[in-house]
Amino acid sequence: MKEKYVIGNGIVTDGFSFLINDGAISIEDGIIKQIGKTNDLKKGNIDYINLEGRLVLPGLLNSHNHLYSALATGLAPRGEMNNFQQILNNLWWHLDKKLDKESIYYSAIYGLIDSVKYGVTTVFDHHASMNFVSGSLAIIEKAFRKIGLKGLLCFEISDRMGENNIQSQIEENIKFYEKHKEDKQIRGALGLHANFTLSEKTLSTISKQKPSKLPIHIHCGEAIDDLKYCQEKGYDGPAHRLYKNGLLSENSLLAHCIHLTETDYKLIDEIQPTIISNPESNANNNVGKMNTEKIKKYLLGTDGMTGNVLGTMRSHFLQRNGNINNPLEILFKSPAEITNKYFNNSGKLAVGNFADIAITDYKPVTKINLENLFYHLIFGVEGQKMFMTIANGNILYQNGKMKTIDENAILEKIRIAANNLHRKFNE
Repeated sequence: MKEKYVIGNGIVTDGFSFLINDGAISIEDGIIKQIGKTNDLKKGNIDYINLEGRLVLPGLLNSHNHLYSALATGLAPRGEMNNFQQILNNLWWHLDKKLDKESIYYSAIYGLIDSVKYGVTTVFDHHASMNFVSGSLAIIEKAFRKIGLKGLLCFEISDRMGENNIQSQIEENIKFYEKHKEDKQIRGALGLHANFTLSEKTLSTISKQKPSKLPIHIHCGEAIDDLKYCQEKGYDGPAHRLYKNGLLSENSLLAHCIHLTETDYKLIDEIQPTIISNPESNANNNVGKMNTEKIKKYLLGTDGMTGNVLGTMRSHFLQRNGNINNPLEILFKSPAEITNKYFNNSGKLAVGNFADIAITDYKPVTKINLENLFYHLIFGVEGQKMFMTIANGNILYQNGKMKTIDENAILEKIRIAANNLHRKFNE
């Protein structure tokens, strides 16, 4: 880590409350010390990095990812992929049963490297490796510490391997959470796959064992299957089932939220859990779109499709013909709030916070302000790779190169892990 340095001659913004042309940020011991004009901060003998007019943003949050899927590119499904259940059975559930210590680690490493290149500095990961449960989150934690990002980690509990396997999955979540309660870089949540893979008995067991402050992270109403299952069990919908089992609170993380009922929407409005839309994944799986008239406050996730959050927002924008309410709140303000909830003094580009910064490779030539910032992001940045990514003051990526790791050496190990995983998948 550089102990003290200044990045300047950039357009600096937190994405929602200020934008400074010819802006600069002073960083010392990983903390933002000053934000202001370049000439005011670039004084004395201090180490200075000239950004040459680039747009500077807060480090981005990917609030729903599946790092275990990072090595899946090129896999041929084991059967038809005509509906959501077939997609799960013939690709993802078959893959996660093949994961071992090597593939869990290098999937996480590869996914996090990809995230860094797109300016992501915090990832909420939702892990599954059904034949390697105990200790799996510690392996992913090791990858986060190697790359240098913040992470909220969980293991997705599911009955799909039988109810006898549930206890080890619950314990993996709770033990990890308890161990990391005060950790400044890594925290734990309680992962649940989805309502339709969790029996009444399993939900009751989870509800009884879950520490009161441990947040759940679940796929909620992603496909019509989830809604139908809940209604067959006598509930009004997926959120209603969670509520009736004591698992819905303001700390809950609900991904997708597409197939919901009026009761579900009412509960969400009253309780205010964190909602995470995953537009590219939803399009890929043909499950529909979240109702943004019913759910106005939400974050963006990638659901394992990519590490590119700004690219995901661009897809979200185009899929909805440009009709998005409060896009800067979705990209910056709400992520700042939720990141700071788990990691103190993080999430917002502000003096006294950890220096988590994404510097685009985009140099605007037209007027830029908070009113048109979003359009510069969509039509200027265009979801391209960053010029620089800084996490906790460490420059992780700059001008096309990872700075704190030997990427080529790691890529060779990743290739070996990927080949081994693909062989097992196809056996």
